[in-house]
Amino acid sequence: MATTNANAVTDKAREIWLAGLGAFSMIEEEGEVLFNKMKDQGKQLEEKGEEFFNKMKEKGQELEGKGEKLEKKAKAKLDEIPNLFNYVEDAMTTAFEKVGVASHKEMQDLTEKVDKLTEIVAVLAKKLDSKPAAKKA
Repeated sequence: MATTNANAVTDKAREIWLAGLGAFSMIEEEGEVLFNKMKDQGKQLEEKGEEFFNKMKEKGQELEGKGEKLEKKAKAKLDEIPNLFNYVEDAMTTAFEKVGVASHKEMQDLTEKVDKLTEIVAVLAKKLDSKPAAKKA
């Protein structure tokens, strides 16, 4: 019976050994297949990542171009503002002239003339005051 138990243990040990060798062989074969499959999926993922990156780069460049265009348009509009003010000023001057409102320059000229006349009248009034009164006959 000892021989039977020893043979049973040896047989079991041999089965375990063979199962281990079989597992190692399967892992070696399937491991290489699995490794190659993971490598291929990694390449595909890398390509998708590059494609996504390139699309985002293109979008960024498009947005940058649009931003530059908007900036140029805004600067052009800002450059038009002084011209707009001149246009409005000219239009107002023309309208005032049509209804007879004096311009700022005309008002200054009139003020200077009135000041000169005021000085002349003051001088004449002083001269009149300094002359003796004429005798009545």
